[in-house]
Amino acid sequence: MEEVIKIAIVDDDRFFACKLYDNIQNLWSGKNMSVDIYNNPEHLLKKLEQGSRYKIYFLDIEMPDTDGIRLAKYIKQSGEEEYIVFITSYEKYALQSIKLEAFYYIMKEELDSELKKALEKIHKEECRKWKTRDFLLGANSKYKKVKLDDIFYIEKDGKDAVFYCKDAKYTERKPLKTIFKELPIGEFAYINNGQIVNLRCISKFNKDEIKLDSGIVLHCSRRMKKGFEEKMLSFWESL
Repeated sequence: MEEVIKIAIVDDDRFFACKLYDNIQNLWSGKNMSVDIYNNPEHLLKKLEQGSRYKIYFLDIEMPDTDGIRLAKYIKQSGEEEYIVFITSYEKYALQSIKLEAFYYIMKEELDSELKKALEKIHKEECRKWKTRDFLLGANSKYKKVKLDDIFYIEKDGKDAVFYCKDAKYTERKPLKTIFKELPIGEFAYINNGQIVNLRCISKFNKDEIKLDSGIVLHCSRRMKKGFEEKMLSFWESL
């Protein structure tokens, strides 16, 4: 199951909030998302106080009771990694958004053009983070960090999992299914019962043959072909 991108829309204008919802769904149709609309900012505050968190917040600035600036300050205090996108009809709030380190600032009349840019920027930032993340291998108090971007594929070898990477191969004393649960959701996929491939490393897929950027050729089982192809195409479309 792919990781769900949780998105919150906060705007007291119900019509505009629904329009924003529809635009996000259209622009990110290939992604696994959960989008919640809050027409009352106090409702989101209550959810946050109860421990709920979102990856992306689209916040209107001028609203009754609680404005977007106050909401952004509260979200920032949580220490979570999130993206705050201010949406407003007034340019006068631009300086405040900069001070709060908002990720993006959209004027409502420019929604159609600017929303696409904001989502593309978020995607690029997530890709950058992905490339710098490490996977920790370790046994008997000996540990090694391997960059996720350097992992080509992982193969079952008895009770072990063998990582075939850019510079070498490494063996981890764990079942393949346990390794899969520790990998970033949506970035890796099973191609047969004994192999997991890094979707980012695939250059070509033809029938059951998977060719990687490194020149390595792997084979997808007939049983897993359909599910794998769907995951691969969904991943490619999101790039």
